[in-house]
Amino acid sequence: MGLNGKQAIERDVMGNCRGTVGQVRQGKVRDATVLQVICAGVLMVLAACDSSSAEERSEPYAKTAVTELPASWSGFVLESRKPYPATLRLDVDGADVQGVLRVESLNGAVPRLTTADADIPVEGTYDPPVGVLSLTTQSGDRRGELIFDVAVSDVGSVAVASEQRHINGRGAQRARAVFATDRDKKATLERIAVLSAAFEGWRPDMEKGSCPAALAAWRDEALAFQETRRDPVEQYDIFYTDAFRKAFGAPYETVDPERLKQNASLLRGACRPEDRVRGNETNQLAYMIGLGQPHQDHLLWRFESEAASRWVETRSDVLKSDTPMTSAQLNLLDTMWRGIGIGRYGYNVSDLNADIERRKAILRAEENRADMLAFYDRYKDRFDLLIEVARNHANQDEDFLAEVQDKLDTYLEPASEVYARDANNVSEAEYMLAWAVQAGTADLCPLSKPATCRRIGKRFEARVTDMAKDFADALEQAAARRTDRNDRSLEQLATQVTFAGDMDMLYGDLLEIGKLTDSWADVTGTRQQLQKRLAKPLQAELDGLSGADALTGFERRYFFNDDLAQKGVRKIATTLDKRLADEAPFRGLEGGDYLNALVNQDFARLRELDAHYTRGYRPMIALAGASLSMLNPAAGPAMDKELANLSAIHGVFGAYLLNYQDAWPKCLKASDPVFEVTKSQSTVTRDEFGQEISHVTNWTTRDQYKVPASLAGYFQTLWRSDPRTTDARFMDWLLNDRKTNGLVDGLDGAMKQHGCDSPAVRKLEQGMITYYGDVSRRLGRR
Repeated sequence: MGLNGKQAIERDVMGNCRGTVGQVRQGKVRDATVLQVICAGVLMVLAACDSSSAEERSEPYAKTAVTELPASWSGFVLESRKPYPATLRLDVDGADVQGVLRVESLNGAVPRLTTADADIPVEGTYDPPVGVLSLTTQSGDRRGELIFDVAVSDVGSVAVASEQRHINGRGAQRARAVFATDRDKKATLERIAVLSAAFEGWRPDMEKGSCPAALAAWRDEALAFQETRRDPVEQYDIFYTDAFRKAFGAPYETVDPERLKQNASLLRGACRPEDRVRGNETNQLAYMIGLGQPHQDHLLWRFESEAASRWVETRSDVLKSDTPMTSAQLNLLDTMWRGIGIGRYGYNVSDLNADIERRKAILRAEENRADMLAFYDRYKDRFDLLIEVARNHANQDEDFLAEVQDKLDTYLEPASEVYARDANNVSEAEYMLAWAVQAGTADLCPLSKPATCRRIGKRFEARVTDMAKDFADALEQAAARRTDRNDRSLEQLATQVTFAGDMDMLYGDLLEIGKLTDSWADVTGTRQQLQKRLAKPLQAELDGLSGADALTGFERRYFFNDDLAQKGVRKIATTLDKRLADEAPFRGLEGGDYLNALVNQDFARLRELDAHYTRGYRPMIALAGASLSMLNPAAGPAMDKELANLSAIHGVFGAYLLNYQDAWPKCLKASDPVFEVTKSQSTVTRDEFGQEISHVTNWTTRDQYKVPASLAGYFQTLWRSDPRTTDARFMDWLLNDRKTNGLVDGLDGAMKQHGCDSPAVRKLEQGMITYYGDVSRRLGRR
């Protein structure tokens, strides 16, 4: 039988160490990538002492992980292409391994790798799932200790020896090693030693005489094969043909070295063709069979490639299975891929590493999952953090959320007791008040039992009521310090208006809770009584003013909130309405001050009003920001920027766009764009905890919205689908706040009173566009 494709696939052969290796054949075709053979300077080859024989095995090997290591190994170390005999004895205790390595000298020569003719203690561990035995020498050799990482398989094993750096730190690779696990493999190693000894110092002669026909036939077959097979690995397929057995009298595995020498000399002499080219090729063929080194390289490659391939295939199967693996195991596999050079055996390292990365991603996810759950345990007494973390985990899988539910059910109520006990400022009171409002709705309760939420809500309400007493005392003391009831001057009125604005910013909705309500009513009554007493001086000052700025300044100086709605100052209110009709077309509407500031593009005034209209949820954002900063410190600066630039423009402009098609359907063209908005974007509001509270009632809830083409870009930005965007978060916060909801109510009234093409609406729309752009720039967005 001559050389053919099937035979080429079945043979594992070794090319010269400087050549280029093509496909490696080991029972199946592998990656056809051209590979580079790089022979290590030192190669250790060891064979395990095993009682089984080839005859005892009738079935082919099955890929199995080696769980028990042999106790005794034998083989040799190859250095500078010289085979130094070696033995390794192991004492295995579970995963821990101790033993002795001994490397013998060869014909008086000693290896440079380590001490020769002496027992070298080794110790280490074996990891069966990874199939790696790691041994560290304890020789005390001045040349340094070594770490042997052995890739163990059931048919043989490949290892690398590296310099030891520090404690178990791996330095430069110094050697490669091959281990065997049955007598057949041990016989292969012995065959290498026999051939090396037989060819030591010998070179082919030029034997004259007649050329045997069988040898000539093999020569012709080999030369013809080499013309089409340039791969240095495949060239050794010529040792495994029927023609070879006839020419050499036995299969390659058992042919007598003397027969190899004899035929090598004939090929250089009697069997060398007269044609110069064929003669040179025959001469090279003679040296291929007539020198010891090619046989040694080929047999080592064949031995090593089978062992390495079996180990890689087994590890690949483990990687694809559900076998648990640690990061350290995966990193060791990655090290071994590169250390033993699996690319030399036709494997695609990228594919194998993809499996490793997949496993690492799973481990990272598991570690991240564990870290996320551990956060609940770590901060089990922090009510606000538990709520905020649960909100940030809302998009996790059901199994994870079930574990979160268990954590919240266990920790949240006790944490609420701690929070209520320790609360001592306005922000914390407002937080508890907001949570109490939502606690009565079963759908919004983050606990499995709504009754628990209601208990927490009642606890918070009671605590806020108690805190309101302290806040009321503080407000009364501040009023006594900053105002004078006996002073009835315009200057005192201005002072009281400033004081009212400061208290409103400080306490917000808490001014309507418990004793604080009475204290605030007293402050309001005192101020409004003074306004009535000073109605004539106020009217006189107003009559002497001219210009919109002076008029609006007068109003802000002497009046707060709805003071102008009193009967005693009705004339002043009428005068202001008449004289500011053009500059303030939306006076009298809720939130009219904000809408009029937009009309006039008064950015300074709008920033002042933003502080007023975002007052209700500013503390909530600050608390959420503090919680997020603990989870992710990098989020702190971004949240600080958002807090510094909070604006009601997002809610106002967003409501304007949604209301447009209902308020002014005749102003829309057939060609104007229609947008689909999901309910979570357009109609659902959430509280500061991220929970859904209610559908917005300030506009018609539609799935589709038509807007003028000129406003399409703003619609897409403000009502974008990603709820994680800053605009989306602002919309949720804004539309859940009473003051900004009132502002949106005023906008709704303005759109009903004025047409789309009225001067007031045109100025309002342009003001919204311009101010929204200003806020976006301050937030770092375009």
